[in-house]
Amino acid sequence: MPPAWAASDRVLLHGGTVYSPVSPFATAMLIDAGVVAWLGEDSAAAAHRDAADHVVDLRGSLVTPGFVDAHVHSTSTGLTLTGLDLSAATSLGQALTALEAHARLRRGGVIIGHGWDDTAWPEQRPPTRSEIDRATWGSVVYLSRRDVHSAAVSSALVAMVPDVRSLAGYDDVAPLSQAAHHAVRGAALATITAGERRRAQRAMRAHAGSLGIVALHEMAGPHVSSQEDLVEILTRSREEPGPLVTGFWGELAATGGIERARAAGAYALGGDLTVDGALGSRTACLRDPYADAPGTLGAQYLDVEAITNHVVAATEAGLPSGFHVIGDRSCALVLEGLTAAAQQVGADVLRRLNPRLEHAEMLSDVDIAAMARLGVTASMQPMFDRLWGGTRGMYEVRLGSERAGAMNRVADLVRAGVTVAFGSDAPVTDLGPWAAVRAAVHHTSARQRVSARAAFSAHTRAGWRSVGDMDAGVLAPGSPAHYAIWSTQEVVVQAPDDRLSAWSTDPRSGTPGLPALDDDTTLPTCLRTVVHGHTVFDSGALEA
Repeated sequence: MPPAWAASDRVLLHGGTVYSPVSPFATAMLIDAGVVAWLGEDSAAAAHRDAADHVVDLRGSLVTPGFVDAHVHSTSTGLTLTGLDLSAATSLGQALTALEAHARLRRGGVIIGHGWDDTAWPEQRPPTRSEIDRATWGSVVYLSRRDVHSAAVSSALVAMVPDVRSLAGYDDVAPLSQAAHHAVRGAALATITAGERRRAQRAMRAHAGSLGIVALHEMAGPHVSSQEDLVEILTRSREEPGPLVTGFWGELAATGGIERARAAGAYALGGDLTVDGALGSRTACLRDPYADAPGTLGAQYLDVEAITNHVVAATEAGLPSGFHVIGDRSCALVLEGLTAAAQQVGADVLRRLNPRLEHAEMLSDVDIAAMARLGVTASMQPMFDRLWGGTRGMYEVRLGSERAGAMNRVADLVRAGVTVAFGSDAPVTDLGPWAAVRAAVHHTSARQRVSARAAFSAHTRAGWRSVGDMDAGVLAPGSPAHYAIWSTQEVVVQAPDDRLSAWSTDPRSGTPGLPALDDDTTLPTCLRTVVHGHTVFDSGALEA
């Protein structure tokens, strides 16, 4: 049901290019009360001009369905946008300098920062607790690693969690992981005031809107945010114009997850329900040891029985299930659990609820076949490959070249008929859907590259389909008016074959065009973002 702020007027767009599979030559579009009413060429648009409340000259710009980011953490992203972002630090020294400068601004307040990654730092190590204490004069400090599965913390934060030293993943010097990390993270996030949360969520939604994003899938849970946090972002989505938010609550049914998911208004009982951790923190669960830590297999938080029981309970309650999985062993465990659950509740019932795997970075052929058979959506992040794939990338450092070369099997999933929905996992990677589409088109493994159309669909229509909305994500008469207007250098058409370079600018192909996405091409700039016909971002360029 549209929110109260959905538009009720009639808007005619003309003089551009409209990306629509049902009208590939469209240069104009009519929106009526937040719904696409008509598409066609400018020559026919005049018939609608007198009935329109507003007429917009696109001036040659491109109109596309708006993007869906299928995996975000809104408050954490907003805090990073407005606070301490260490993702640009290229050395330990640079990170500590930025931390000290931020501590001066906070004047003794709690410091929550994000984004450090020591993999390529010349020091080849993260900050120690004593270094953080010195840089911040004893403040309470929580600094999440880029993957958010470990964190460097201060002594003052450790003191706030008296039993943390007895938890798995605790260390007196190094960053904390596993249960110890979950405990200090909860303590740090509990210090966020209602005003800080409100500002962070608004900043995140505003930034997403400026990038042509019309919908967000919020990954919440007791160890990543809070029930209150999820309720607030869902309420904000209903009451304040901006990208629409669908909630996922990552808690086991056995610990009260069903009740809390329903109370919060969550769509699914899954998302960041973690079966393992992350490769960067060496907590992703592997079959064979890490290449750079031979005695380490990572962390396993759930077994097959717990996974099976959770899926059965969620399915019987009518809630989609889903899990965070990265390592090859954890992926296999989840697919084994889903298969066992399907035998209890029925494969058709499970498929109708469309379970999801978040990340799914190390899938086997057997895993992919099971996902296709059980109707499992793969919620993936193309920028993971762009940031950490390729020669000498983090994947290769952690796994060795053979395993690193088989990561993020996007094309294999698409070929198998699995629905693939793209997201950012912000703040793990930056919000930036065109960059993600480009990353999928230019995957570091040539075999895993997909066409621009397939990648664009994964970041638009697939996100809607993964939450049961079969109408949104495409510009066609009767579909919701969730769209973005772009300034782009060139609109090209990719011919329907497997050649990455098969581009054409011939309009006679009857195939809607997309921006050129070569690495040396400037990505499109968003001019306007519209949700349910309501403008949620406007650069002002179309009014100048």
